[in-house]
Parts: sequence; structure tokens; C-alpha cells
Amino acid sequence: MKVSETQLPGVGTRYRIAFPDRSSFTILLHNNGTRDTYWSGDADGDSDRLFSVSESQSRKIAEIFDGTYFEPVPDDVDTVFEEARIRWVTVPSSSSLAGQTIRAAGVRSKTGASIIAVQRGTKTLSNPTPDTVLRADDVLVVVGSEENHSALEELLNEAT
Repeated sequence: MKVSETQLPGVGTRYRIAFPDRSSFTILLHNNGTRDTYWSGDADGDSDRLFSVSESQSRKIAEIFDGTYFEPVPDDVDTVFEEARIRWVTVPSSSSLAGQTIRAAGVRSKTGASIIAVQRGTKTLSNPTPDTVLRADDVLVVVGSEENHSALEELLNEAT
């Protein structure tokens, strides 16, 4: 197998993979980011266009060839996430939750919503512990049903 690279001015870069049986696989990386693929059964014949992919799709294909692609999905994923909604909500400065830990505020037990991250200025606290103190102007990343989110809004708006 031999790989050759050719710059195509104004178009992009062509990579041609030639196989011992004289067939070839060609990938054309356009300057705009798209990728076209072609196959030729012999060195003298024309290439047939196979498909086009985006940059992210080509990365996924490369991971498959590399053996590093893994994306487990449960069979019932639609029902698992049917009710789940992720929202970003800000802790008002007048909120009774400001200054309390997640545990003391009882966010999960009172609303059913789960805080999965806290954005504090330019920092993000991923998977905060129950002892994380909530501050005014924190942006909470919360998962829950519509009812859970409504209950959380009410809890957040309770003034001190």
C-alpha cells in the first residue's frame, strides 16, 4: 500500500492510497472542510465518487478504523431521557439558596432536580458535591423534568 499527497491549489489536498492490486482509494480534503471519497478498481480507470463527509464525521470514521470508537447506547435510551431536560439557571442575589450548600438547600429532595455542574464566573465545577456552597450569580446546570424545573425556579426565587 502506498499513500501519496497532492496539493490542489484552490481546492485542497488529495490523498491517494494505492493498493497492490492496482485499485485506489482517494480522499479529497476541500479547503472548506468537506471530504469527498473516491474508489478506482484499477490504476487506468476513472474513480467513482463514494460519499462526502464533514470533519466530525470523518473523525468518527477514523476512530472506527483506529479501533478507538466507542459509544454505548442502551436499547431503551429514548424512554430513559424522555422526561429529562437540561437547563441553565442563575441563582438570584436575593435567593435564600445563596450561601447554602446544595445539601442544606435540599435542591434534589425538594424539587427532584439534580445539579450536574455549577458555572462560577469563568470556572465550571463539574459534578458538584452536596457540600458545594451555592453563591449569588452562580449558573446551575440542572437536569430534571419540566415539573422539577418549575419547582426549582420557585425554590430559587424564595427571598431571604
